[in-house]
Amino acid sequence: MKKILLIACVAFAFTSCITTVKTAKVANTKGELLSATVADLEVSPIRVTYSMAPSKEIQRAGLSNVKQAAIRECLEKNGNADVLVDAEFTIEQEKLLFGRRINLITVSGHPARFRNYHSLSDSVWTNRWFRANYHNGITRP
Repeated sequence: MKKILLIACVAFAFTSCITTVKTAKVANTKGELLSATVADLEVSPIRVTYSMAPSKEIQRAGLSNVKQAAIRECLEKNGNADVLVDAEFTIEQEKLLFGRRINLITVSGHPARFRNYHSLSDSVWTNRWFRANYHNGITRP
């Protein structure tokens, strides 16, 4: 009886736990304003969801790389949009001895396309207040 109890305790100690992490953060896009060209963003009203099991190569670069790969594949599978608005991630990962392994990542959001590229009007762009308060696409009050 003691041997069976000992074997059960050892087997239980070597089993792994799976955790699920949900986020509702907006993915930051890196970019600076290099010219006075702007575009309108056409956002789809339909929310799309995509799940993937990331490969070891994708996981080696970290969690950020896994999220970007999931967004890229989601956009390719759902109409080849330009950006995913209001992206939410659900990550199922497994704790290992020396780190974690991501078993499944699910991303959902609204696909959007850039439309109607046009230059900023000179009256807006040459405005001193606008230029002083404009930083990376955000106008500060």
